Amino acid sequence: MTSLDASRVVRSVIVYATVDTFADDRGAIALALAFCRSTRACLTGMLLNIEANEPPRYETLKLDDLRQKSEQREARNAHNAEVLRAMACKAGIAVQTLTAVDHSRGVIGFLADHARLHDLLVIGTDGSGPLSDRVIAENVLFETGRPTLVAPLSWTGELSCRRVAVAWDNSRGAARALGDALALFPQIEEIAMVTVGDDKALASSLEANEVMQIVRRRGVSAKFEHIAGRGRPIADVLQDYAADSDADMLVMGAYAHSRLRDFILGGATLSVLAAPRLPVLMSY
Repeated sequence: MTSLDASRVVRSVIVYATVDTFADDRGAIALALAFCRSTRACLTGMLLNIEANEPPRYETLKLDDLRQKSEQREARNAHNAEVLRAMACKAGIAVQTLTAVDHSRGVIGFLADHARLHDLLVIGTDGSGPLSDRVIAENVLFETGRPTLVAPLSWTGELSCRRVAVAWDNSRGAARALGDALALFPQIEEIAMVTVGDDKALASSLEANEVMQIVRRRGVSAKFEHIAGRGRPIADVLQDYAADSDADMLVMGAYAHSRLRDFILGGATLSVLAAPRLPVLMSY
């Protein structure tokens, strides 16, 4: 049996956008392309023509108007797919696009089916409409078994990820997020393990210096930062720290509480999804 050369492993990324939220110069598309450029990953673009952000008023439209609108949206979506393929090919990124949803699975199920076979899902946070990108992200986070990279709406540039801030509470989710970040971003050089709260004690048998020693064995520099919350929302504290420390990315576990089979998102998860200020890697 031939052993697998780790240097030959190709990461696979899927990015999601609708005909209304697709933008080739910012947000999720720009972030996905930047990730693929920096890690030589291949890309799948799931670009769907769904009425996510602007539900039509069918009672006010004639049949011909509805048909014309549908054709226009299909043409826009096809054009978006062409643009993504052209941009990826220009950057030397292997790419494929998906533009037709399997309605028997629903949008969330369809995206989850594909995301499970990729290493990373990239998605934006536009919150307009009942099937907005944010709503999709909130639901698919817990369905794929894969990390999700959340893109601020206006994000542009290159994704260096040399310096990252990790929201650390010694939980399963935080551990998964840290592991995913180290596996997906080999360029990480500096990690700040950030805890938030008025009580400095974590439910752990390890002291902060022991945690740092173990993390540093991965070949990165690491430091431990405790920030007193003083009643402020945890999401604000984390994002403020990330901005003040010039972090390239925030890494955190996603949390939800199960109630009658429904997921109720934790406050920090929901707040970060509502208004991320920098790329956020979430794992569950």
